[in-house]
Amino acid sequence: MKRQGIKYLTSEEKAKLQKTLSLRCDAIRASALIDIMLNTALRLSEVRGLNVGDVQDKTILEIVGKGFKARTVPLNKSIREHIQIFLEWKKKKDESLSPDAPLFVSRLGNRLSHRAIQRELNKWVKIAGLEGRFSPHCLRHTAATQLLNRGANLRVVQEFLGHADISTTQIYTHVTKEQIQQAADLLAV
Repeated sequence: MKRQGIKYLTSEEKAKLQKTLSLRCDAIRASALIDIMLNTALRLSEVRGLNVGDVQDKTILEIVGKGFKARTVPLNKSIREHIQIFLEWKKKKDESLSPDAPLFVSRLGNRLSHRAIQRELNKWVKIAGLEGRFSPHCLRHTAATQLLNRGANLRVVQEFLGHADISTTQIYTHVTKEQIQQAADLLAV
């Protein structure tokens, strides 16, 4: 969905993508990659730069992001469990679990490129039957939108995303027709 210049997955689109990924044994890496982005709102460069030691047995992700600004991102129970499953899969594939090893690697064992991550997302969006093209950054938009729609304070979302200025975070305060209808319903006697 596109609103006020940002593109994000609706709750239904997100659920459809995640269900598609969960049902496919050939989507283990893509599922972990996309789920991490949806649960942490990491930027493409941040998720690409993750090493095994950044997430293994962690409850907090320490990120140095845009502008070399450091932030911490809590890892919820769901994503911690998904990471554990993914690390077990990596072990079975004889991929390195060294703390300094890249978390997401190509078939050749190299860190996934920005372009490879984009292709991976496009592939699974298409298989899930979603309309349009979604960039990895739209997963960040999806996480921010979901946080606000579920009642998170704008200031909390700002910190979660690592925005220096709250006006940057305000782009996620788009209003849907359904929300306007719900507001009108609140006024009904």
